[in-house]
Amino acid sequence: MRLFRKPARQANVLLCVLCVILVVTIIGGNVLLNCVTRYNTAASQVRSWKESLDAAEAGGDVAYAEIRKTIIDPTNAFSPSNGWTYSGGVYSNSAITFGHDNLSTSSKVDLFYYDSNGNPWYRVRTRGTAPVNGLKRITMDDRMGVGTRGDSLLRKIDFNYDHFIATYGPNGDNVGKTLLPVTQPQITRRVELVAAPITPFEAAIKDAGTFYGLGDAAQIDSYNSANGAYYFCANNPSDPHYSDSRSGNVEINSAVATIRGMLYGNLATNGGTIVRSNYITGTIDNNVPFTLPPFKMPTDLPLPQNSPNKANGNTTINPPAAGTPQGPNFYLFSSFNGNLTVNPYGSSMTYVAIHTTSDITGTIDVKPNVRLVIYFDGNVSVKAKDLYNESGIAANLQLYGISPTDPSVTQTINISPPGNFAATIYAPSAAYTMNGNPDITGALVCKTFYGNGNTSWHYDRQLDHEGDAVDYRIISYVEDTR
Repeated sequence: MRLFRKPARQANVLLCVLCVILVVTIIGGNVLLNCVTRYNTAASQVRSWKESLDAAEAGGDVAYAEIRKTIIDPTNAFSPSNGWTYSGGVYSNSAITFGHDNLSTSSKVDLFYYDSNGNPWYRVRTRGTAPVNGLKRITMDDRMGVGTRGDSLLRKIDFNYDHFIATYGPNGDNVGKTLLPVTQPQITRRVELVAAPITPFEAAIKDAGTFYGLGDAAQIDSYNSANGAYYFCANNPSDPHYSDSRSGNVEINSAVATIRGMLYGNLATNGGTIVRSNYITGTIDNNVPFTLPPFKMPTDLPLPQNSPNKANGNTTINPPAAGTPQGPNFYLFSSFNGNLTVNPYGSSMTYVAIHTTSDITGTIDVKPNVRLVIYFDGNVSVKAKDLYNESGIAANLQLYGISPTDPSVTQTINISPPGNFAATIYAPSAAYTMNGNPDITGALVCKTFYGNGNTSWHYDRQLDHEGDAVDYRIISYVEDTR
């Protein structure tokens, strides 16, 4: 009987095969582990991180829309029917859930500042939350992309508790810190916005419709009342105030724009036809459309004084206090066809507001140290000399036309000769007509404009920061990365 012994090298082959299988298994397992980790990170955690910012910004848009309502629809601003509550000076809304991934957002809005015109500035603090699916772990390294520090970002995941409330409190001021469990892993990002008011008088004349004027020998220029009284220097580059003299800008949202006279400033139209454009010293842009929303009566004024309640015959207002821009001495007039005089309170700068529910056909005498704002529901028909602003500072006499509830109805403002005036007029629903050759200091916003005289119009650059807010813009955006 013969015995066969297997060669020793056959056992070596088996061992080599087993080693190869082991190495391949380790490599495959490592690849699979990395794939699962990166899929868990990229498909869930990084996506949630980005979506939570989208949710926070969506909440900011919702809050910003409510802030704009304080101007264009004040009776419905921050309405409880839309989920808003008010407590401790802060408006808060209930969480809004949206999107396929069940994102949620909520906002807090507080009024933290009044400017020199009495216009409020708002702060918006909004948070956006996105659920985090997948494994409860963070094993992502920093190799997701060049310069990406993903690991540090993903430490903001709340797996069991809201880390922000636990560390900083619900408002981020270290007050009310507590362990608040989360129902599921989530990422929350927080954004703070500041909404600033837009004032109406950014140009000498702003017209939403047809424009014709001023006259062949007319001129529009500018100055800065902070430097003293007006004088003409728009053709003298060596004058120290020359840079303030060429901002007599005109903005027309119409394809019908006939500009006559000399314009020391820029002209913007919406496809307008410009006549005698060589008389315009600034730039001409024929592609600048804009809209003028209706103007509504402010709802935050104090209760009106008992007397006077009309301006018939000779009427004098002697305010009982100096007042403030946000809290002026307020009067409600049923008629305005007489001679009105408004005196200051002692030597103090005095703030007075009048709402007249009728036409204005009388005279107005505004004494120095008085800032008078008139809101009118009807029309205006006066002579230029009837608008007597003794200080000569246009901001001290401001007229606001309350837009008719029927948008098809057009207000009218007729300024007849003789005389000059210093005032600002904001009437986005009014047809403005001016005759004669007045010398005007101020600014105008209207629906249509017609002027056939050789008018001299001087825009005060201080008006760029004056007047009641007509809209809001976001001027600051900061993410709270804690």
